[in-house]
Amino acid sequence: MMTRFLIVLSLLLGSLTAFGADKSTAVFTLDHQMSSHCEKKIKENLRFEKGVEAIDVSLPQNTITIEYNAAKTDTVRLLAGFKKIGFNAVVLENRESEQPQKPVKKKK
Repeated sequence: MMTRFLIVLSLLLGSLTAFGADKSTAVFTLDHQMSSHCEKKIKENLRFEKGVEAIDVSLPQNTITIEYNAAKTDTVRLLAGFKKIGFNAVVLENRESEQPQKPVKKKK
């Protein structure tokens, strides 16, 4: 009985990850060299932006890599989030999710 339960549970969890959110990654830089204070401010504030799942800051490279749910946010909103906390950011790279998009129906 317990074995069946574990099998069903693992199948359910596997199906949930297969239908997971559209994850995208964007790399940003600031218009000035970041300090540890900037890193802390970015991590503490941008994590509350809707759709943000992970933030990685590299002080030596002066980059911020954000993994986010593309169904909930985009780079425009993330740039606005930087601006809200007093930083001017620029998108260096945007790797959108690789999940297939729904075909667009043409109007007749």
